[in-house]
Amino acid sequence: MPGFLHRFRFRLLFFSSVFMLLVLGFPQPPLALDQIALLTLVLSGINSLPQRRGWIILAALFGSACVVFSLLAELNGHSPYFDRTPPLLAFYAVLLVTLFRRVARERPVTGELLYGLSALYLQLALAYALLYALIQRYLPGGFGPPGSELHLDSFVYFSLITLTTVGYGDIQPLLPITRLLATSEAVLGVLFISVAVARGLSLINEPTD
Repeated sequence: MPGFLHRFRFRLLFFSSVFMLLVLGFPQPPLALDQIALLTLVLSGINSLPQRRGWIILAALFGSACVVFSLLAELNGHSPYFDRTPPLLAFYAVLLVTLFRRVARERPVTGELLYGLSALYLQLALAYALLYALIQRYLPGGFGPPGSELHLDSFVYFSLITLTTVGYGDIQPLLPITRLLATSEAVLGVLFISVAVARGLSLINEPTD
């Protein structure tokens, strides 16, 4: 079993990221489903980290805080004191940094590594969605149309169409900080495609023995 987890670590992270996006993409998902998706993402994220104790400890601390805060918030009527967003953003930061280093440097380029690239892409979308939701909570009116009620599911959608540079325009960033974030996500989406194509070509040109 440990060998399977290590061999398919990026594949597991990719599918857990898809699962998390699907769950958060619906308004008010069932608590059990939300917790399963969160726990699956945390465990697969930790499993994908390089075998360095510092990174694993950090990810485990932030990931555990996410799960605990999520349960406490539900038990206490969604109290803001148990907001899971900050520790989840910290978990994503650890995951994104380490995952980018691995997929950018690891040799040889394999099909499993391409799952890592895809997982990284989805993690970017999730991280930005959380940032947008956090800003909207503390700076109401950061996104429009004015007077609209936007929640995390709306920002998952907005993050995905921004990252893919589709930009339908039904949700607009209205403040300088939200415009800057949306622009940075769109730029990262374009740059990511360039990196993914380059790594894919490396896989095609990899000599086979």
